[in-house]
Amino acid sequence: MVNENIWAIDGIDTWEWIRQDVGKVTEKDVKRAQTDSKKAQQAQDEIKKDKQKNNQMAEFLSFLLKSIKNDKILDNVYQTFFKVTNPKNNMTYIRKSINNVIIVWFFVPFFQTETEKYGLKKYFEQILQFDGWRISFEKYMSYIKQLSQKYHDNIPINQQRLIGLLALISQEFGLQKELDLKKIEKDIKKRLK
Repeated sequence: MVNENIWAIDGIDTWEWIRQDVGKVTEKDVKRAQTDSKKAQQAQDEIKKDKQKNNQMAEFLSFLLKSIKNDKILDNVYQTFFKVTNPKNNMTYIRKSINNVIIVWFFVPFFQTETEKYGLKKYFEQILQFDGWRISFEKYMSYIKQLSQKYHDNIPINQQRLIGLLALISQEFGLQKELDLKKIEKDIKKRLK
């Protein structure tokens, strides 16, 4: 028992060098702390930007819901972007979150004033280059292709529902002189291939 106590005391003395270095801060520690601080600041800035963007998108979506009087368009937005069918097992489920950028940008070309009012113009200037916001059916279809390529979230969208939504939008906002939705849908299918 006496030997055990001596070993315990001896162990304390041999580990004392650890206790002596505890209060020392090395240059390496300072650099690591500075790097960590910069990373934390960058993350904080990104969160603020995302929050601002999400608020702007939400305000524009709220405006859209009030402005679009055609219930078929709103129903098709829901059917297209909120309901997803898994191609492997053909099961349909409701998405927990949506790609709000895509939904907003489907309607941005038709609401120039509001787009600028809600600060969204900067998010799509790279792909939206309409002449003085006068939009034609051809330009809108080209815009939709670019939009899909840039912001697709790899969640499968029912193509027939999407084409139906585009046909309703084209009809509602006067992009097509044709009044028959089936003919508009055929035209859209050809252009989106």
